[in-house]
Amino acid sequence: MSDLNVSYGLGARHEDHELAEERCWALLGASGVGRFGFVHEGRVAVYPIGYIVLHGSIFFRTSREGSIAKSLPQAGVSIQTDSTQPSVQAGWSVLISGEAAVVEDSEELTRLHGHMQNEPWAGGIRDLFVRLDPQQVSGRQVYLAK
Repeated sequence: MSDLNVSYGLGARHEDHELAEERCWALLGASGVGRFGFVHEGRVAVYPIGYIVLHGSIFFRTSREGSIAKSLPQAGVSIQTDSTQPSVQAGWSVLISGEAAVVEDSEELTRLHGHMQNEPWAGGIRDLFVRLDPQQVSGRQVYLAK
């Protein structure tokens, strides 16, 4: 018997289901914190980000000198966010994949400055806005069956 089975309850039944796209967007919008996955110098990189959802796209700020900025524009990137409740063995995860690029349009930048109130958690100057235009939206929820 493995420790994994014991710690999660031997024979515990879990149910999971795909989340509707509308529910994925609601969870994504409510979270505001996730992970940005992309390829940099031939390797997968995943960094925590704070973001906003606006007009069907996802926006976040980064450093002009960092690996994210140096890797853009790039297709096939993803933003993932989730929530877990280990005490009841439940949680959800949302994954948005698409193309990311630096925001350069002055009107769009002005609009973003009005919406992004929170400072990025990472240190240093984070004044480069990135937009992810989604092409795929998926999500799953898992919970202990009754």
